[in-house]
Amino acid sequence: MAKKKIGIYGILESTANHKVEDLYIIVDHHSIHFAVKHLESNKYIAFESFVSGTDLNGFAQLLAYLQNNSKLMHAVYHHVYFVMNNARVVISKVQNIKDDTIYQNELNLVFGIQADQELLVSTLQDNQVLISSIPDVYQTLLTRAFPTGRWMHYANAIVKDAIEDGVYVYFFESYYIVMMMHQQSVQFLKYFEEAEDAQNVYNILNTCRHIQFDPNVSSLFLIGYHPDNHQWAVALGNYFNKAIIEQAPEEFGDHFATYFIF
Repeated sequence: MAKKKIGIYGILESTANHKVEDLYIIVDHHSIHFAVKHLESNKYIAFESFVSGTDLNGFAQLLAYLQNNSKLMHAVYHHVYFVMNNARVVISKVQNIKDDTIYQNELNLVFGIQADQELLVSTLQDNQVLISSIPDVYQTLLTRAFPTGRWMHYANAIVKDAIEDGVYVYFFESYYIVMMMHQQSVQFLKYFEEAEDAQNVYNILNTCRHIQFDPNVSSLFLIGYHPDNHQWAVALGNYFNKAIIEQAPEEFGDHFATYFIF
């Protein structure tokens, strides 16, 4: 069955006439994470994480579990954002046509055709566009629970959060995201499945080599790093000019640092 991995709660102030909090719903493989941000203090004041059990078949059962086990799902919010976090995402150049078919074709070329998915296109800086898709089951179920919600891809937040040039590594339970920024432009973005330590280091250094990104003069940013799970990142840091570890506030724990970048 589904279970709650963590629940941290501050005092919610929003009422029907006084909405001072935004809700981010991060859909991550077979899990849902709620993060509540207080608009006036600009701080996260509540967080919940739910995961599907091995016996669950489908996303609908996880959402049904939240109905009775989430303290945040039925509160009142200013804005609700649905955040898709999956590897099916491409960064490309803006095309001077109104028809999004060219973006759909590019996504299909890289990842193959996926039925029952809605295209999501977001404009970035430097004449770039972020292309991703939303499975219809997520779109229908989450919109039904929060009719005013709007969709975005997790990579949108990653790009906006990166204010310095360098290599960014975002850690999750079974995978990590690598993004490389140069002159405030995204040069590379990819999801990697967690592998052996040496393979993880090779993945990133090999990418640097192919896009001519010199680690010796670059910064490495580690977001969500946990010393018990990501020791290979220490070895990786030896190849860079400097390595910086970014964490969530202590009350949320290092493991969930990657969910507080909005």
